[in-house]
Amino acid sequence: MSWRDFSASAAINAPLLEKLSPAEQAVALQLAQGLSNAEIARVLGKSKFTVKSQVSSILIKLGVASRTKLIVLLR
Repeated sequence: MSWRDFSASAAINAPLLEKLSPAEQAVALQLAQGLSNAEIARVLGKSKFTVKSQVSSILIKLGVASRTKLIVLLR
């Protein structure tokens, strides 16, 4: 586990993660650190379009209107 993973997992709201798929959970951990879609894609080895789709799915599943509100909710 990298420092980035550790710091994100320590700060993340764990009950919220249970509502997400494993792939969405990985994206959420990066979102909680404030990374952009491009940065998340690079870290996770995904395309920017896949990350954008997963962020949208996370917003819908958690009933959050914006990325900023999602980051606050995750922390």
